[in-house]
Amino acid sequence: MKRLTILLSVVLVVLLAVVGCAPAQAPAPAQAPAPAPTPAPAVAPAPTTVEAAWAKVVEAGRREGRITVYSPHWIGDPGLVIAKAFRDRYGISLDIVTGRGVEFIERLKTERRAGQTMASFWTGASSHTESARLEGLLEGTPELSVLKDRDAFSLDPQGLSPEGYYHAYNQNNIGLHVNTRLVKTGEEPRAWIDLLDPRWQGRIVMADPVVAVLTYYFQILIDKKRLNPDFLEGLARQKIIWETGIFPVANRLSRGEAALSFSDSKTTSILAAEGAPIKIVDTREGVFVDSTAIALLKGAPHPNAAKVLLNWVLSQEGQTVKGKALGEKSVRKDVPNYEHPAVQLNPQHPVVITAEYNDLLAKLFREKTYVPLLKPTK
Repeated sequence: MKRLTILLSVVLVVLLAVVGCAPAQAPAPAQAPAPAPTPAPAVAPAPTTVEAAWAKVVEAGRREGRITVYSPHWIGDPGLVIAKAFRDRYGISLDIVTGRGVEFIERLKTERRAGQTMASFWTGASSHTESARLEGLLEGTPELSVLKDRDAFSLDPQGLSPEGYYHAYNQNNIGLHVNTRLVKTGEEPRAWIDLLDPRWQGRIVMADPVVAVLTYYFQILIDKKRLNPDFLEGLARQKIIWETGIFPVANRLSRGEAALSFSDSKTTSILAAEGAPIKIVDTREGVFVDSTAIALLKGAPHPNAAKVLLNWVLSQEGQTVKGKALGEKSVRKDVPNYEHPAVQLNPQHPVVITAEYNDLLAKLFREKTYVPLLKPTK
């Protein structure tokens, strides 16, 4: 019995040793994580009705291929720069015809009578543009793609024409300018009333009220009681040098043929950049803050290309191209001011031209109200 017990003990020890030497069972392999579901491709939002309609306008404009522009401002090299940038963007060529706003109005009236409008697009002084609207020469514009982001604009492009007949496409100051070689620093007139000083007689150049609207702006200051009505009679006694428009006025000043001028900064900026001795004065009665306008012409032969151009001119790209080329201040917040520093001004007393003032200026010009006052017959 004792030997059996010993034998069983030996067998048990052997079995335990064999179990201890057996290799450990490998753990079950970790299960690979299930692959993440593949996200569905993002679906572009469907274009809105306005966007879809605008895409059709752009395509139609490309097919039209070219457009004639009547503009007093897109002249020379700046006009070529604007035309090239627009053609590069849309493949639409610009034929730019230059002249004065009042001449374009008469030309368009003649074309309308003949039943053959040549141009599709207009740029001009806002008051001349209002006159063109009153003559029935402008086409109202649909909602433009560029205007959907209203917060991008520092100036409402439709502020001068809430009905949408034309749009403001720049900002400029209209005020007293001096030739710095003829007028020493500190000796400039500081007010419009100072122009009546005898020392300025025969030394002031202005745009003729027969053919240009600029001198009619004085009526706004008269209505605001900042100038007396007899200011105009006093001005007539100063032997004003009358010129046919804003460019001849600014050119005379830059050449030293006059010491003072009533000019707009979008014109003098170009000359100042070329080295002309010009600067603007902050007159205490006020400096006018105005805009040039762009519009579509009624009966346009290339209406879709004209809409594309109008939209592009108000875009960031168009405002940048045009601002650099013409030395202008933009209507957009995201475009720098390209005016020459000599004519940049934040007036202490700005007189912002509104739609109401525009109506007044257009009326005064059509009736030639100032002609007998400023150019009395002898």
